[in-house]
Amino acid sequence: MTANTPETWVRLDQAQLGVAIARHARFRRGTANGARANLAFHDLSGLSLAGADLSGADLTGALLKGIDGRGINLGDAVLYGADLRLAQLQKADLSRTDLRGCCLRGADLTGAVLELANIREGSLAKLDQENRISFEASPAELVGATFKGADLTRARIAGTLAMQADMTDAVMVGAKLARVDFRNANLTGVVLEGAELSEVNLSGATLHGAVLKGANWRNSRMQGADLMGAVVDAQILSIADGAKNLPRPAGDFSISDLLRAHGLWIRTQGQQGKRLELTGFNLAGLELPGVDLGGAVLTNCAMERANLDGAVLTVVDLTMSDLREANLRNCDLRAATLRRTFLADADLTGAVLDSVRLNERAGNRLLSANLERARLWNACLRDASLRRARLTGAELTRADLSGADFADADLRHAILTGATLDRTRFHGADLTDCRGVELPHPSGNPETKGAGGK
Repeated sequence: MTANTPETWVRLDQAQLGVAIARHARFRRGTANGARANLAFHDLSGLSLAGADLSGADLTGALLKGIDGRGINLGDAVLYGADLRLAQLQKADLSRTDLRGCCLRGADLTGAVLELANIREGSLAKLDQENRISFEASPAELVGATFKGADLTRARIAGTLAMQADMTDAVMVGAKLARVDFRNANLTGVVLEGAELSEVNLSGATLHGAVLKGANWRNSRMQGADLMGAVVDAQILSIADGAKNLPRPAGDFSISDLLRAHGLWIRTQGQQGKRLELTGFNLAGLELPGVDLGGAVLTNCAMERANLDGAVLTVVDLTMSDLREANLRNCDLRAATLRRTFLADADLTGAVLDSVRLNERAGNRLLSANLERARLWNACLRDASLRRARLTGAELTRADLSGADFADADLRHAILTGATLDRTRFHGADLTDCRGVELPHPSGNPETKGAGGK
């Protein structure tokens, strides 16, 4: 490969790059005077490629430091050994892109799509003191890169350095990861269902609220990793020696005694008894239908398949708890906090998640239910009421929202893809950048804010 490479990178200015992009666009359309962009071993550092379509282009060994590539389409492109340090690639399309041996140190790929991308070892282009190009075998480098909300579904990542990378809420469903170094990385909310992980180093990584169940783990390390609120299964627990904040068994206390003390705390307005406060316990299969748990704190608890049918859960704090397949039918969840709570396949039919007005001592203000970043995949919210609820970034993928009321709710950046919206009401709701909901004229309601979700 090195025998046919030039001795130096070819430097382009912005105008020359614009010509290459225009010719590539004509090539993609099949019109006259088009030509595939061949930008291999070109120096485009600091130039703007924002919104450009360079899908299928050849940028092998290109120098792309600090480029503005926001919204660029690089699907199926070849960036083998490219230098993308500090590149701005927010919302870029890198589907099926060859990123072997590339350097993405400090790059920003917030919201980027990297489905089926190839981020494995390769040979990185280097410039020696005589300004000559050579290749040096090197892992792909993601150190300090930002992948917030990025889609890495079925991506192949191997032999990669990703220390201190920010993968917050990245989707890595079905991805194949081998020998990836995620030490001290931020993987808050990352989804790894169906992923295959072999010899992955997660020592010291933050995995708050991450969905780790359903992944295949082999010879991976988690020493010092923080699994607060992570959704786990038996396999992950078997390799999680040395990890922090795993759910603890609830055998050291009597739930009945705690409930009696909490009931007295409610009846005496806090003068007697004791508020129910449990953090980080395994309460799977908990049976408390119809019980008054108003004001309780149940954070970072594993409550899979809990039965809380008809329970009073006003102002309860369930932050980062695992409530998958839970029965929450007809629950009073007014002003509840469900931030980053995992509610996949939960039943919230007829549940009330409206706001409450606090008393004068608390300022006589409205306190809304908080479901920010909650995951309600395949959940049932038929005829539920979520008036004024905060659902920023919530994921209601394939949820049944038939008859649900989202009046004046905050649904910015929420995902409703595949949701059932029969008779669903969005009067006055903020749907800015909400995906999966289309409302007519332009919102079906002149008072609906930010209408026209994607």
